[in-house]
Amino acid sequence: MINKGRYGNGGSSSAMMDSKNGRSSNDSNSNSSSSISISNNDSKIFCVIGDPVEHSLSPAMHNAVFSSLGLGYRYIAMRVKEHELSSAVEMLRDRALGFNVTIPHKIRIMDMLDDLDPLCKRVNAVNTVKVDGSRLKGYNTDVYGFIQPLRRRGIELRGKSVMIMGAGGAARAVLIALIDEHVGEVIIASRRVDDAKVKALYEMAVSNGIECRIVQLEYVRMYSKQCYLIVNATPIGMQGYHGYEDVSILDSNDIDSRSIVYDLVYRPMETRLIRNALNADAMIIHGYEMLVEQGAKALDIWLGIDAPRDVMSNAVLRYLAFGDRHG
Repeated sequence: MINKGRYGNGGSSSAMMDSKNGRSSNDSNSNSSSSISISNNDSKIFCVIGDPVEHSLSPAMHNAVFSSLGLGYRYIAMRVKEHELSSAVEMLRDRALGFNVTIPHKIRIMDMLDDLDPLCKRVNAVNTVKVDGSRLKGYNTDVYGFIQPLRRRGIELRGKSVMIMGAGGAARAVLIALIDEHVGEVIIASRRVDDAKVKALYEMAVSNGIECRIVQLEYVRMYSKQCYLIVNATPIGMQGYHGYEDVSILDSNDIDSRSIVYDLVYRPMETRLIRNALNADAMIIHGYEMLVEQGAKALDIWLGIDAPRDVMSNAVLRYLAFGDRHG
């Protein structure tokens, strides 16, 4: 049974550049000669492009790092609609130092870049682009972002049984990370078990020597207690996901106290699944930790720096708690 409840609204933050007028929400002097633009005076810009981006936490996280290290860079969120992607990429080629990519552009942008890191082809998505002179190289930091919170805890996954709830792009990145960690078994739970994406995940697991089972999402409680790691790669429980806010696929009594529960949803920070896992005395990993590690990897790609995770985490947590009212 999926259980529901009520919760308060979390905050959000962005320094959005609206593609309708080419102006940043905090910069009234932005160049507006094209539908999407960055001022000619901005030579140290990083950004995230997508649609929507108004609730992105990336500006708060990256700008906190730039401020703490005394770097003269700025990070903004830029709304780019699907038909504007090509012109946006060419504009960023000339005026940005690097940028992140979010929905709905993570796949389509691959054909617009000059080079791709090999991991992009495995994940079939780009979420980070480095501008090197006039060349654009795509990277994917999702795999790194997912696995680092587990590694930092010293968690060994070799030979373990893992459940992935979901079969979208996030689930694919999770599966690739698990393959590289040599897990023993993966259970993939999806609403539509005959979906092509589910079959692709199954084939990927099996071709890499991992035992794999596909189950209906509503039947996960039949398997959850036997899993060492449980990963929620669905939007269930996410703020704004209408009809499924403050919802958990698993109840407390569906989770073993020896399990690890990793919810990729980070808004709200404490989802109902996380609360249920805590009630079951299981180890938890918050979704914002993956976000921070993704961002840290992007900064390493762009600037070659080991980003201060504490600064990034504090910025994210502050905005999740207070939104634009603080910071």
